[in-house]
Amino acid sequence: MIEKRVQGYIRKHHMIETGDRVLIGLSGGADSAALFHILRRSCSKLGFELLAVHVDHGLRGMEARRDRKFVEDLCRQYQIPCQCEEMPVRDMAAQKRLSLEEAGREARREAFWKWSRIWRCDKLALAHHKNDQAETMLHHLARGTGLTGLAGLSPADGFRIRPLLCLERREIEHYLEEEGFAHVEDSTNQEDAYTRNRIRHGIIGELESLVNARAVEHMARTAGFLRQADTYLKGQGRELLGRYKKGEMFLDEAFFDADPIPAYYGLRGFLDEAFSAGKDITSEHYERLLGWGRMSVGKVLQLPYGIRARREYGGVSFYREREDGADSRTSLGTPCRAPFEIALAVPGETEGPGFVLRCRVLQNNFQQIPQKTYTKWLNYDKIKDTVKARTRRPGDYLTVNASGGKKKLKEYFIDCKVPRQARDQTVLIAQGPEVLWVVGGRINEAYKVQPDTKEVLELVYEGGYGYGGEDQRIDPRRRGGSEGPADGGADQCGL
Repeated sequence: MIEKRVQGYIRKHHMIETGDRVLIGLSGGADSAALFHILRRSCSKLGFELLAVHVDHGLRGMEARRDRKFVEDLCRQYQIPCQCEEMPVRDMAAQKRLSLEEAGREARREAFWKWSRIWRCDKLALAHHKNDQAETMLHHLARGTGLTGLAGLSPADGFRIRPLLCLERREIEHYLEEEGFAHVEDSTNQEDAYTRNRIRHGIIGELESLVNARAVEHMARTAGFLRQADTYLKGQGRELLGRYKKGEMFLDEAFFDADPIPAYYGLRGFLDEAFSAGKDITSEHYERLLGWGRMSVGKVLQLPYGIRARREYGGVSFYREREDGADSRTSLGTPCRAPFEIALAVPGETEGPGFVLRCRVLQNNFQQIPQKTYTKWLNYDKIKDTVKARTRRPGDYLTVNASGGKKKLKEYFIDCKVPRQARDQTVLIAQGPEVLWVVGGRINEAYKVQPDTKEVLELVYEGGYGYGGEDQRIDPRRRGGSEGPADGGADQCGL
């Protein structure tokens, strides 16, 4: 019996849980009418509540009003809550430059989402079946797609469920006839002006009559196999991202040397999560991205939606260009900072954009200077001017050896392979153009504490993430002390 098959399919794919409120998109056509009757007869057995929404696209005049009355009468007969929503599809198509077919789908999505929120529904039931699955596969294949597109429609896709994907159209029509359930016919379903209708009436019909009468069934089964493969590869992509994603917006160059198929899936997941990237990012874009790890440092790839990928030292960073032509890039999860300059309270606490600096002046009774990444000690005897926390500016330099050798800050960043955008975000402690400490990196050699130093300036930095992707935040339970992660002090970059 068809109803038992559908109920079994619902259980198999965990579509509905006891106590759910299920919203059905009810057009009144054969497919949605069959789904309506199967679900209303399954309410008590599966323990859920059924509600309905009907969308009038404003395109078919008297026929549309007939459909609306049919749906309202049907829901009233079985005491199912129903809401009819009028959507100006033609206007939507013109405003958003969509075809009527695309605008209609978007209108339905908006209406379904609106009433699912108002009624606090747990699931949205759609009436897609095996023939729709076959049409979707062919449509995607013809337009160009990967496994995800060929896998077609999913039985359960989070909020959306498709209980009739286990049935063919002929089985649905037979069910309605056998049970004596009425439905309405949409005259546009017979018009070949719509792409799906041409696939349905032409291609599918030819496949069934000339190639294999069970073509739809076989294509639906294949879609299931492809969906399993797609799910597996998505998992492989997530695993790859877990190994090579640094911070929020940076992929290590080793990611781009990985197997291209999991890397492709990893990139898709990364861009979807970070930028809500849509269908305009094509396989060609992903192919170019996968080769970006071999590009020279500084090369930028422009993607749709203002997304940019920039080759950096050690990998590729991603950011989104703003409408004014500037960019909102972040490096390794570091929030973008506008240029700033703040005089430090010595002693005292100074708050800057995204960080706090605590300063103390201590007597030099150190037996050995501790090596900490975000707590530093400087020779206060040598500091004559106001000490400031700021971002970089032209002319900045450090003393890098005991003999007094100096290095431009830009050269220091290049030697340490600091990504270009991270350089503008790095907090510096400086007096005039002389950098005393590159926060997260090294201190100025000329200001190291010596045995004859009398007073020591202690700087404790609490902030977000440094240019090395390392957490700079200090455990709040240690606040007030000078605890910080040891850096070993051996690397000339201090990383």
